[in-house]
Amino acid sequence: MSGHFCNNDRNLIVRRFSLPRVLAAFLAAVGASCAMAPPTWAQGHCVAAMVNDLPITAFELGQRAKFSLLVGRVADSADNRGRIALQVLRQMIDERLQLDDAKRNGISVSQAEIDERLQRLEQDNGMPPGGAQASLARAGIPLTVLTDSFRANIAWSKVVLRKVRAGVNVSAPEVDEALRQLRANVGKSENRVAEIFIAVDKPDQADEALRTARRILDQLRGGAPFPAMVQQFSSGASAAAGGDLGWVLPGALDPALDAAIARLSVNQVSEPVRTPAGWHILKLIGQRAYGRAGNTSNANDVRFNMIQLLLPLPPNSSADEVERQKGVAQGIISQSKSCADLRRICDRTKGCTSSDSEGVSASALPPAIGEAARNAGIGQGLGPYHAGTSMQVVAVCSREGDGGLPSRDAVERNIMMTKLEAAARRYMRDVRRNAIIDIRKDCRI
Repeated sequence: MSGHFCNNDRNLIVRRFSLPRVLAAFLAAVGASCAMAPPTWAQGHCVAAMVNDLPITAFELGQRAKFSLLVGRVADSADNRGRIALQVLRQMIDERLQLDDAKRNGISVSQAEIDERLQRLEQDNGMPPGGAQASLARAGIPLTVLTDSFRANIAWSKVVLRKVRAGVNVSAPEVDEALRQLRANVGKSENRVAEIFIAVDKPDQADEALRTARRILDQLRGGAPFPAMVQQFSSGASAAAGGDLGWVLPGALDPALDAAIARLSVNQVSEPVRTPAGWHILKLIGQRAYGRAGNTSNANDVRFNMIQLLLPLPPNSSADEVERQKGVAQGIISQSKSCADLRRICDRTKGCTSSDSEGVSASALPPAIGEAARNAGIGQGLGPYHAGTSMQVVAVCSREGDGGLPSRDAVERNIMMTKLEAAARRYMRDVRRNAIIDIRKDCRI
């Protein structure tokens, strides 16, 4: 079954506050440019910026800008390098701040964690071990361009867990009200939206942030892929999903964003939109009627939002080893009544990892699992299933396409992540405000 699941980050918070999957867009760009000699830039070792006594050198900035141009499929020119440098530098400054804040809170990232993230990216993109480094090398880019971002994003996810998560709660009345609104919206049009978010932490930054947003919009209109621009420049938590905000009903977002979405056609990109938090560039991905029964013609049109738990097995595992992990998996199932229970128990079970997959088609699942998923209750653990080097447990957290609304567990989780995203954004804003940042304008890449 693992081949049918999106291998997202291993838990919900890490999935929302982590580096998005970038290699698919990057490899396409590298593949188109491998026959070309990599550009030669005048890169010195002067310091482009100091961030709380942490330097960002012109060489580091140049390599990151080079990567950004490739990923964004933007032509390498002096003009483009100059336009993109400040955008890239701002992102690198945020990463330095995140690493510095993690260090202040006694949080570190191990090499094993970085290796695991890199391995997962290679697996997601059908690459052999070492394939990412080889692809980067063909473009003249060191692997550290990726791994430095991995380190900052893993560290930041840990900061969010330790410093922010404890202060975010969802009450039963909040879930009740959200469900009431969902039932009232059945049959209305909803929109699938993606965003690029440029934060404005201080009023005097608004004009500079707008100029950045307009430069990004120019690149999008010049053919740069939206997900690649999200990955490089968006500071919203939705960046971990390529900027995808999911299916959004009118009234669910800031009124300015709702108004902008209403003016868009599918696949159209908006002008920069101002909210109290910053500037947003929106893309309308799709439209549909919300929650209307009778929209499906057969059972295979049903889509599931699912959780998957994996318990590792060694290669060529013995029958005893398989039975031992099967027993652990059965114990997890017996203790769980919801997807949230499965996630919590997995987090405290040695070796267990969890991932969430949205919009899984019943027809994409192995027949036995697809049939079990159709008939299972929401949050009911299914399995365990022996799949190669792991023992799997799965559960349906909500269904789409059969006229059903999201489960209470799914609604609570969505409210939690919306609140957590806002709290993490405020925390990052405070980190920026308290930082000492010196951008050296005389240092050029």
